Amino acid sequence: MNLKNFDLTFIHLNDIHGRVNGENNSISFSKLFTFLETLRSDKRNGRVFVIDSGDTLHGTSFANLSKGESIVELFNSLKFDYATLGNHDFNFGYEQLKKLLNEQNYKTLALNFVDNEKLNDKILPFDIIEINDFKICFFGLITPETYYKTNSKNIKNLDFKNPIDSVKELFNELKSEHIDFYVGITHLGCDKTTEEDYQSIHLAKYFSEINLILDGHSHTIIDKKLIINNALISQTGNYNNKISLIKVKVDKINKKHIFEYKLLNKNDIDLYEADIDIQNKIDRITKSQENMLNSVIAKTKFPLIGDRDLVRKGETNFTQLITDAILWKTKCDAVLINGGSIRDSIEAGDIKVGDIKNSIPFGNYIVIKKIQGSDLKLALENGLKGFPQNLGAMAQVAGLKVFFDSNKPPLNRIQNIVINDTPLNLNNYYHIATTDFMALGGEEYTSFIHGEELFSYPAVEDIVIEYIKKFGVNSTLNIVPRLITN
Repeated sequence: MNLKNFDLTFIHLNDIHGRVNGENNSISFSKLFTFLETLRSDKRNGRVFVIDSGDTLHGTSFANLSKGESIVELFNSLKFDYATLGNHDFNFGYEQLKKLLNEQNYKTLALNFVDNEKLNDKILPFDIIEINDFKICFFGLITPETYYKTNSKNIKNLDFKNPIDSVKELFNELKSEHIDFYVGITHLGCDKTTEEDYQSIHLAKYFSEINLILDGHSHTIIDKKLIINNALISQTGNYNNKISLIKVKVDKINKKHIFEYKLLNKNDIDLYEADIDIQNKIDRITKSQENMLNSVIAKTKFPLIGDRDLVRKGETNFTQLITDAILWKTKCDAVLINGGSIRDSIEAGDIKVGDIKNSIPFGNYIVIKKIQGSDLKLALENGLKGFPQNLGAMAQVAGLKVFFDSNKPPLNRIQNIVINDTPLNLNNYYHIATTDFMALGGEEYTSFIHGEELFSYPAVEDIVIEYIKKFGVNSTLNIVPRLITN
């Protein structure tokens, strides 16, 4: 239904992981600002709210080098109203997060967040506003999976209560407030491997009082209007490739509100002019980071081979260094990442921080998944299906050896897998490090979806930088193959 006038408009972002520059098909914040100002200036949109559902402050050089301060500065400039926290927003540690919260002009909400030392009063459980005698309650929820999806050191003395119990307590507390409209800003997700009480869809099923859930965490794209019980649920995918535009016509009497829901992508926002002031801020921050990016961390006698075409066809000294770094950092059984995540070589000589970040540009972070041997074999078959042709899924490994026959049909090539010097047992479970992208089935690694996610670690490039700083570079151009074909 097309209506001329709405009472409320929501712009929703989630899991942007530091993407604000328009890079890698993401939406540019300088153009997003112009779009937001256009919405705000049109009275037919009613009150406009800009809201973020977490996993925001970490993930790119632009975000990481300032430990999230660059992102908060831009959120302030774009006049965000509310946010909640994702598990990766704790990646810089709680002390840094408290500093960022103090810099925010917008409110961060988390109903189920508990600071046992009571050192922070900037994370509010909820917020109530009133528009023309219409009361709206905004509340936030953080996934309890944060216990193991950020480093435990980052959340010492913090707790994350059961979301269902927390919302029950909220409704009991606000009985006398006569709230007309509840908005949940949640970092819960709707991944079926997540415990039911921690899923946004279950939250909507459980509470008919909730009208709108602005969700994140599972990187799910909800591309059509989804209403469960009385709640419309929004989730936009990840990496700021899409945002949702939600318009609400309020029915005060029947409380059956009319929703319009649409996902907007980079092409939609590129129709708007870039705001000069916002772009200048982005350029200023980028320039200020040049000294850090030019910092020398080590030297290499040989080039580290990361050419796009070569890492999609086989192993190189750089792919082995990267997977070795991940194995060292995670202490898992084995590592499997895709060659397409590596994009450039590094010449012999000084290695700068910027060289690593340019070669590994996507900001993918590492997760440990508990994978059955049979699913690991399927994943490796997927990673070798294109060999020796160029394929983004090309397997790059550490901690295991794979013997395969490239003359056999794709997905039926593997003859033997040795992990920790022992033949793979298809029935056993292994702790496998991979990227968050692959863990969700990226590059057709669909067998990874079945595994339980146990832990998460920093971005690949940050792990490699830490490893090189500690051990230096001893690579030569001659490697010992881990993927062995006859």
